[in-house]
Amino acid sequence: MGDTATMESGYVFDTSWEREHGRLLALEEIYDSQSRHRLTELGVTDGWRCLEVGCGAGSIARWLAKQVGAAGHVLATDVDTRFANAHGLSNLEIRAHDLRTDDLPDAFFDLVHARAVIEHLPDRDEALRRLAAATRPGGWVVIEDFGIEGLGIEGFGTEDFGIEGFDIDDPTDPAAAYYYPPGYTQPAERLGRALRAAFGAADVAPGTGRRLPQALTDVGLTEVGAQVHPSVLTGGDAAFLPLTLRSLRPRLLATGEVTDMDIEDVITLTKSHGTTCIPNFMVIAWGRKPV
Repeated sequence: MGDTATMESGYVFDTSWEREHGRLLALEEIYDSQSRHRLTELGVTDGWRCLEVGCGAGSIARWLAKQVGAAGHVLATDVDTRFANAHGLSNLEIRAHDLRTDDLPDAFFDLVHARAVIEHLPDRDEALRRLAAATRPGGWVVIEDFGIEGLGIEGFGTEDFGIEGFDIDDPTDPAAAYYYPPGYTQPAERLGRALRAAFGAADVAPGTGRRLPQALTDVGLTEVGAQVHPSVLTGGDAAFLPLTLRSLRPRLLATGEVTDMDIEDVITLTKSHGTTCIPNFMVIAWGRKPV
């Protein structure tokens, strides 16, 4: 799930794709620092029992295992665990698990963390309730999901970002014309429409991050907070966006909103040195289970 998750036929990413592991590693490179910072701020330490849901390629699970030490334990789960590796950490257990149907221990974990998981589930509220139920009183639930739709490609630009007047919730906003280099505005806008259509067809909600603070409150958590830490990537070094677009290519073409040339045009832009881009804004939200 999280970084991989094969959510039956509706999950938008194909975990059997030959470059999927590379895409997950690129995702970790962008978002791990935000995750580690927040988990550190919440006090993860020696002896904690942690649940990492949707462990993907396993970087956060391995980091947690090092933080909790030999006295602690990390359970890392995913529907598809092919990319997860414990790297010899004896306190890290990797287990195939479906959050929708498989049981979790009740009130057991000091920390429950999931990144880019909840937005892929058809019953997102129920998934959060299950994670809260698995957290011990006084423990923390930390959820990360994307806060805007699409791939955040409205951030591309060769000069500056200047996004004050830009509606980040709508990649087709006419103001986007200012932020694309000449010749890329129309294919990028078509790609934005195709992304929304493809995600919608798979019942994925990329805007889930915006609703996380209220959703955590609704499942009974307290001390709820949230942050967004946008990253700025340099063209030529930003592997995540090109790999994501290539992975999604069949679904994007199936929408009829975009052509193969449109996709390649935007990929070319992301790989051009001297170009900068802002990937999806990942919202990280947390809440504490009442004692």
